[in-house]
Order: sequence, then structure tokens, then C-alpha cells
Amino acid sequence: MFELIQVTAQYSNAVLVALMPYVSDFSKNLELPIPTPITTNHVRQFRCSPRLDLMGGNIVLTNGYEFSFVHGRVGLYRSPQCYYFLQDPNRIPEFYGRVKISEAEALQIAHTAITKIGYTDALLDANSVPEITKPVHIGTNVVPRYRVKWRSPNGLFPESPRSSIDFEIDATTKQIHMMYLGNTNTWRPNPKVDVHPPIIKKGLQSQPGGAGRKLFPVSQAYSNAFLEAILPQLSEYVKKSGFAVPLPITTDQVDMTRYICGLVEGDPMAHVYLKRGDEFIYRHGQVIAFYSFDAAVIPAGERRQEDFFGRVNMGTREALALVRKTIRQLGYSEKVVRVNENPSRIGPPQKIGTNFLARHFFTWEEGDEGFATAEVDATTKTMKSLYINDHAITNIWRSPPKVDVSQ
Repeated sequence: MFELIQVTAQYSNAVLVALMPYVSDFSKNLELPIPTPITTNHVRQFRCSPRLDLMGGNIVLTNGYEFSFVHGRVGLYRSPQCYYFLQDPNRIPEFYGRVKISEAEALQIAHTAITKIGYTDALLDANSVPEITKPVHIGTNVVPRYRVKWRSPNGLFPESPRSSIDFEIDATTKQIHMMYLGNTNTWRPNPKVDVHPPIIKKGLQSQPGGAGRKLFPVSQAYSNAFLEAILPQLSEYVKKSGFAVPLPITTDQVDMTRYICGLVEGDPMAHVYLKRGDEFIYRHGQVIAFYSFDAAVIPAGERRQEDFFGRVNMGTREALALVRKTIRQLGYSEKVVRVNENPSRIGPPQKIGTNFLARHFFTWEEGDEGFATAEVDATTKTMKSLYINDHAITNIWRSPPKVDVSQ
């Protein structure tokens, strides 16, 4: 059970100040090329966790280095040169280089790093055989990166164990460009913060779960187990729909500071956010909504109209056909979800000055009841969001996975 808080500027600033010594020590211990001590003056962006029990958040420095603090320690680190979280394929040539260290040397760098940041191989299950991804060859070029990952065999789902610790190691410079820490043995107490933010909804008793419905809390153990159980379904959804999300989706990619799980009218639901900003809403045994990190419909204050400017390479009919095709690929009948009819509202690309806001928006509704919404990028000809109202269309309901953990 957890409580959501109102993240005031005073609270956010107090949390950030409390986290900086941890980030600074982590950087120093891992010998990152960042001058220490790191202070708030070096922070470009901070996204504070809205959960009272999960104090922390995501920190991006002015030099592009990123740290996520959760469960009392740095759980994720990425450099601006991190290859395995790269979102823009046009940048891949920037990573070409020479392989100057062997697989064994990369493995030793990972073992040494575990000690440097205060853990042991035994604690992190790193005394077992790791998964090693070798440098990637692209034509005559090579991306000189090793990925070294150990998994925890004693999790809730032994057949699909979660990552214990995961490194990306530069085979040219020996620098570590990414570290993800998923082992619960590393959880530590949160630092003390003297600012006490107002609680928005105590115990999530009144947290909306869709159309004003109540979201009731579940245990942390059930919440974590349910996430692991639905991740394969999220991956399958992406595979069928064609949304541009790296597969498979694992706990490594999930922003746990924003993950919400609870019961709505007795049915388990979840909001799953990936670290890059993608959002999944899972209800009634399926993904009922997806919003890409670069969707225009996501209410993010830092987004600007300019972010969606581009060339209009597809018309309304083509965009609408793509939406219907995506819905069919997900296994739904166009008639059942009411998208065989003409959309109630169509928002075509708009001209703003000399530019175009290159997005198509579609809404299917009747009176106050909405059935589906979708957003299509008119430049790339790709879907950016899709929502199907499972409360209005109850005959699409499916059974959620069984989780053998107490709620």
C-alpha cells in the first residue's frame, strides 16, 4: 500500500538536495568522468517521485549524465554515450570504433565495479555465469560495447528471472556507460527529508482508476509480481501493434518510481511507464491504452508545439486506415470497438505559421461515451497512441494473469 503526494517545489528541491551526495559518491566510486562533488547547480532536470513510500526520482545533469534514485540507492545510471538506451538510430555511426579489450577483461571491469559501488558478487548473484552481449557488427563497422548482465534466480518467476545487475562497457575506453540495479538485496532506507508534502489520496483509496472509478491498493509484493506477469503481454501488444518500443520489455525498462498497481472494481489494473516516457494502461486482462514517449496527447508541460512540427507525408484517409489496421492486428473487431464507423472528431495536421503540427487525431464517441482515440504521426506514418475504452466495450474483457501472491 502506498500514498500519492503533491510534489511541491519545496519538497522536490528538498529531495534533490538529499539525493545529491548519493549521486556524487556513486560517480566518484565508479570513477565516472564527472568532477565531484556534484551539486544541484549541475542538475538540468529532476523528476521527483510522487509516491510517499518511494522517495527519489530521476536526475539529469547538465552534461547529460542520468541517475535514477529509488529504494535508498542509485538504481540506474546512464551516460550520454549509452548505446543500449539509444532512441535515435541515426546516431548509431557515432558509436563506431575499435574493440580494444577482450570479453574476459570486460567481465573483470564489471566485477570490479560491483565492489567499487559497495556490493559483493554473492549479494548480486554475480558469482554465476553472466549473460554477455558482444560488440555489435554493422556491415564493416563495429559498435565496441559489451553488455554484462546477471539475473536473480530466486525471484517470483524463476522461468523469467529479473535482472540483478546490468552493465554496458565501452570496449575502447573501458568506461561504464550504463548500470542498472534490480536486486532487492540492495534496497536501503531513504534519506531523511524535513519537508512533509501534502498527501493527495491516502492509500490510493480515492485514486481514479478510469472514468472516476476508485483504485484500491494492493501489497507491494503483489504489485511487483503482477508487473512481472504482464510484461510479456506488453511486449506482445507492441509486437502486434507495431509501436516503436524496444523488445522485449523487461523490468530494466520500467520507471518504478511511477509504476502504479491496484484494484478497480475487484479487477487488477496497472499504469506502467518506461524510463524513456512511454505509458501503458493495463485493465481487464489486456493493454487498453498506449502513449508513446513522443505522443502529443500526453499532458507533459515540457513539451512544445515545435516538438511536433514536420512534413505531412500522409493524408487523413491513410492515417485512419493505419489506425484500423493496428486495431485488427491487436485482435479486435473494428465493429466491436466501433471504429468501423466514421470518427466523431478528426483533428488533421494544422498549419502554424510556416510549419505544420504533423499529427492526425481521431476520436470515436457517442454523446458523453467515448469508445476509442488514436494519434498518428503524419511525418513518419506511425501510430503514437491508441486508447480503447474497456468500460464502454465490455465484451473485449479478458482474464488477467494469475499471481500467487497475497493482495
